[in-house]
Amino acid sequence: MIKRTRVSQWSDGVLLMGRFEWFGTGCWLLHHNGEGAIVELPPFNPTHQESPANKAYNVCKKRKIKVKYILCTHTHIDHFNPQVAREMQNAFPDAEIHLQRGFQEIAGFLNNVYYFDHDSKLNLGGESLFLVHAPKHSWTDTHIIFKGVAITGDWELNTLRAAHDDKPKYRVPQDAKLAAIDKMSRFEHDFNYRIHKVYSVHANDRREGIDFTALMHDTKVDRSF
Repeated sequence: MIKRTRVSQWSDGVLLMGRFEWFGTGCWLLHHNGEGAIVELPPFNPTHQESPANKAYNVCKKRKIKVKYILCTHTHIDHFNPQVAREMQNAFPDAEIHLQRGFQEIAGFLNNVYYFDHDSKLNLGGESLFLVHAPKHSWTDTHIIFKGVAITGDWELNTLRAAHDDKPKYRVPQDAKLAAIDKMSRFEHDFNYRIHKVYSVHANDRREGIDFTALMHDTKVDRSF
């Protein structure tokens, strides 16, 4: 039996369309004035769960939202799945795909892809949508900032440490992590923009009414998990 994922509104213009196999990765819809952006391309188990692309198509059709962008926070296999990426592009053939340049090797089969190196500022229905490259958990980490909400991918908050510190192949060196945290701590000042909510893309860390700059400074502290 195929289980239908439940849509929940986390903030104005920020919908969680479901959490998908096998790590419960969220697939999100950001929207404003009839335009939308899909965030994340997670794998799923077709024997008991609907496709994220099918879910996104039905959600957007019901709400009359035209998908303008398809986005992803980083290249790890529980976030970017080639099959789901193809399905999502088939469902929304006019959508632009915006990815950090580190995706280029694994996303080369897609069409209409725009790669950015450091940051990108997009427009979604007249609302700013920021993509900020800030490697800490992985080299391709991208914070997605929209309507005062920061979707921080798999960033480990309140600690300098990261889950892959013991894996040389995936580890981000400490100096690069510190530079990324410093970059994010300057974001509000540099862009005259207030972030008041932080969501992990897995939907397992939800923080509201936060001081984002203070949170970033605290994340520089070397604490154990």
